[in-house]
Amino acid sequence: MRYIFNILNLLVLICLLGCVTEYNVVTKKQEVILYDTDKEIRIGDSVAIKIENEYDVIEDVDVNERVEGILDRIVGVCDRKNLKYFIKVLEGEDLNAISLPGGYVYIFKGLYDSVDNDDQLAGVIAHEVGHITAKHSIKRLQNVYGALMLQLLAVQTAGEVSGGVNLAINSLFVAYSQDDEFLADKLSVKYMKKAGYDPREMVVFLNKIKKDHEKAPLKQINYWKTHPNPSKRIAIVNQEINGKLEFKDYITLTEERF
Repeated sequence: MRYIFNILNLLVLICLLGCVTEYNVVTKKQEVILYDTDKEIRIGDSVAIKIENEYDVIEDVDVNERVEGILDRIVGVCDRKNLKYFIKVLEGEDLNAISLPGGYVYIFKGLYDSVDNDDQLAGVIAHEVGHITAKHSIKRLQNVYGALMLQLLAVQTAGEVSGGVNLAINSLFVAYSQDDEFLADKLSVKYMKKAGYDPREMVVFLNKIKKDHEKAPLKQINYWKTHPNPSKRIAIVNQEINGKLEFKDYITLTEERF
């Protein structure tokens, strides 16, 4: 009983010392954040090192200049300009892209090769930047590390969290909530418009992703797995672009089946 009591006391103390309530400029809400921006950046740095050890990074100058140029334009109009953003293309045929806390965006070569133009690529990048500006990834890892902390306390382990980075990577390769996805899509349209890209190309790309999933649903890591339900996302993007919800998109959003 005393052991359980001590664990609870430690958890309360950690919460009192570590939690920061702050106003999220994207969600327009006060949110409890366990990690300030400096810690968010350090976490992103650690996870980025691990990812780049596991996946080969494309060194092609033209590829890097292209994605960096698009990222710079998106970042120039985004809601969190206090971060230093990074973007890299990883070897791999998967149609996938992920973002890390602190400003990291990664795109797999399979996705990079699948876009028809810079506008479609900008849609992917803007979506991932939207997750970062809304702090979706840090809030997800916040939950993951909370669970890990409980595990460590249960076995009275101190010191570094071995395996924590692997756990973080695994959590980032799982689909965001539908609300997070919809907000990132809305932000991507906003950022694309401000940066001078055509957001209608995002719809074209999402339709392409949808067809790819229908043809090859068993890929180990694909855009469908980390970015759920293209049909509903297309409806949200159309609504954001046009300022209204068309009937066909309304039907899509109100369907219970995925």
